[in-house]
Amino acid sequence: MRRKAGLLAGIVATLACAWAQVQMTPYLEREPNDSLSAPQVIDTPVNAAKGFVVWDATLLPVGERDFYRFQVAQAGTYSIRVDTNLDTVLRLYNASGALIAENDNNGNPDTPLNRLASGVTVNLEAGTYIAEVAYFLNLGRARYALRVFPGATAPDYDPTEPNDTPDRAINLGRLSGGEIITQEYRFLSYGGGDIDVYRFDLDNTGQTLTVRTQTYVDTQIRVVAPNGQTYDNDDSEWDSMNPGASEVQIPLAPRGTYYVFVRGYAFWGGYYRLRVSAPLPSEIVLQSANAEFRLRRLSGSPTRNPFNNADWFHRGVDHLYQMGWWYRIEGVHTRELIPSNFYYYDQETPNHVVMAYLEEGLILAKQYELRATADGGSVLYADLLVINFQFSPRVIHLYHYADIDLSGATTNQARWDAEQIRVETVNDFCRFGALTPYTRWQAAPYPQIIDRLTNAEPDDLTNGDLPFEGDFTGAYQWTLQLQPFAAATVRVAYALNTEQSLLRADIDRNGCVDDADLLQVLFDFGRAGSLLPSDVNGDNVVDDADLLEVLFQFGAGCR
Repeated sequence: MRRKAGLLAGIVATLACAWAQVQMTPYLEREPNDSLSAPQVIDTPVNAAKGFVVWDATLLPVGERDFYRFQVAQAGTYSIRVDTNLDTVLRLYNASGALIAENDNNGNPDTPLNRLASGVTVNLEAGTYIAEVAYFLNLGRARYALRVFPGATAPDYDPTEPNDTPDRAINLGRLSGGEIITQEYRFLSYGGGDIDVYRFDLDNTGQTLTVRTQTYVDTQIRVVAPNGQTYDNDDSEWDSMNPGASEVQIPLAPRGTYYVFVRGYAFWGGYYRLRVSAPLPSEIVLQSANAEFRLRRLSGSPTRNPFNNADWFHRGVDHLYQMGWWYRIEGVHTRELIPSNFYYYDQETPNHVVMAYLEEGLILAKQYELRATADGGSVLYADLLVINFQFSPRVIHLYHYADIDLSGATTNQARWDAEQIRVETVNDFCRFGALTPYTRWQAAPYPQIIDRLTNAEPDDLTNGDLPFEGDFTGAYQWTLQLQPFAAATVRVAYALNTEQSLLRADIDRNGCVDDADLLQVLFDFGRAGSLLPSDVNGDNVVDDADLLEVLFQFGAGCR
């Protein structure tokens, strides 16, 4: 009984400590916030139990001043501190714009190795206040974090802990090329001694792998490669605003699992991002048995026409000339654009790839999967995930276009085959269809559709008539209404020289909706995430709607 009472007391003490910790709401800096009359608004009021941190902010360019307006809900003593490795000035104003406190040096006891960091601890009544962060005499650039919290003792809490050993490492996912940047804040405890451990998998070999910290903190990193070799760095020159940031580069990096250990030098602590990068490809190649798919011109001008950017080889013959995705944000763009800001890709297996793009408040992720079929042909799936990374709703038009040249010839015949378009020559055939319900479609001779997508005007597809004979091109259009930070996925599928069915609810993509598909939906039920195979309707969550789709199509395509 005494042991149980001791255990219970320990649990109660732990919970009490967690409850007593001041909760710091994280924010990113949002420009413009360069004047007292137009500050960034912090919408979470501070009180005796809550504060906030703007954890990834910059004074850039030289001479910039940043302003933040916040509410104090409860009168008391509050600290406003600027974490930085450089020389900042902090000013505090009341709601009328009158200066009530100011500090240049020795204001931040949490950064004892930088006496030039600024901060104040003041008694405040309930009301509205504005904090200004500037460089000394407006002469420089700096990275910083702004913290506002009750009392004089800084909250020192990291919600990602425990993460200080390899078995507790934060998993960053997989990488073949591009960059992984931690999006949520990472934190090293003030006073030094804290270690954060990360892991990731590199799917390619022979590339130069780069691991960096982006921060105002003086950091140290150690990278452990799959072969056990270690790479260490304290200071580096990659970030002109912080020579204390760390960087490790590994040429000819081997494929496998990597571990990254991040710590602060001496007594340093604070907020940071971890960045992991490898070179992006100029071409992707997917292979499955005797089938091969190639895609080129993966980045460039958003108004480009990617001529001859695709190949689909079957028995040594190329059957594809051009393929791509376009998009248009209604009320923002005056023409269709092709994804251009290529920043990440992962090719875990030879037949599957994901490529991600950042485009004006959108994340666009393209996924391609090639599968050889039992009857000697192959199927190709092309998915596009779109995320509205803005604070306002948006109407987004998505387009998928293909120029199919079966048998290497520009003259093909096309007709409807159930709900798909069947393109054929004497020796070859291909079925082409949208697995996600579409808004419009069009089939037309080259170059009518591609001219519509690449001209300087906003265009919708115009549907069309089948059958068709000539230089076939086809496209689908989806018009989506996305709320802030909402996501949706649209899917297209092709079947080359195979009768395998292309079915929306065929999760394992073997041409048959059967027990395996049903079990996968049940196993993933309630799971949320992007590009999940069991998310049949593409709304980023596996739920009743996906289960009903599988049940409705159960048995389809099975022979």
